[in-house]
Amino acid sequence: MMTESKANSTVSEKVESRGKSMATNQLVELIRMRRSIRRMTGERLPDEDLELILDAARYAPSPENMQMWRYVVIRDDQEMKRIIADISQEAARYVFGNFPYEATQGRLWYLPDASRPSIYEDIRDGSLFRYPEKADAVIVCCASETWHDSTAMYPNELCGSVVVAMGVLNMWLVAHSMGYACAYQVVPFVDKRHVEFICDKIGIPRTWTPIAAFCIGIPEKPRMLGPSRWPLEGSFYAERWGIPYQRLAFRNQKAKKSKQKPKTKRKKRKVQR
Repeated sequence: MMTESKANSTVSEKVESRGKSMATNQLVELIRMRRSIRRMTGERLPDEDLELILDAARYAPSPENMQMWRYVVIRDDQEMKRIIADISQEAARYVFGNFPYEATQGRLWYLPDASRPSIYEDIRDGSLFRYPEKADAVIVCCASETWHDSTAMYPNELCGSVVVAMGVLNMWLVAHSMGYACAYQVVPFVDKRHVEFICDKIGIPRTWTPIAAFCIGIPEKPRMLGPSRWPLEGSFYAERWGIPYQRLAFRNQKAKKSKQKPKTKRKKRKVQR
């Protein structure tokens, strides 16, 4: 017979397990619903909300816990926000200005037909990328491969940029859970001349490299649900490149069919001597 203490322990374990499952489902839903929202009002976030978002970046992983990230939070300097917006538009116009309209049709299939040409025009003339001037906080994300005391080499393309991106994603998910708009762009830092200019304006030393501008603000309006993504089989391989990963549901279905398949007896052939 189960004792009262054991029964209480079993109940608490079930409740704890159910709670963990709900938290996991909420996190997965948060990840799936996250969108880039570039239309912002220019209004300010409560200071405590912004600080909570910024604090999430500290918990990103990094090699040897070196934390090779630094973030410059531009909030009150409206002139600097406009400069970054100008540079973003100029760089985007250079990158996307010569693209034919049909180039992105496959990726933009989810947009309504009526609004697709105007959105693509905003991409080509670079106006879509001016959103830093309407953000409450423009965070210039920097990485370094030389400032630390480790004897190992940690190039930015393999480490610094990756840990910065994970810090940005932490901030993004927290901001999204609070209903704020976020968007991330690298176009201000494509041209080395722009990099030098921005570093001089906000005092970034040459041992640090700006990777991207992450913007947080109040959304003008909610965005529609995002487009579907490639299935697991389209992005993941099993054990070797080219062998598609197979989802658990399909594996179970295949195993079930193989069990249901009746076994046929093989007839023995008579050997003529």
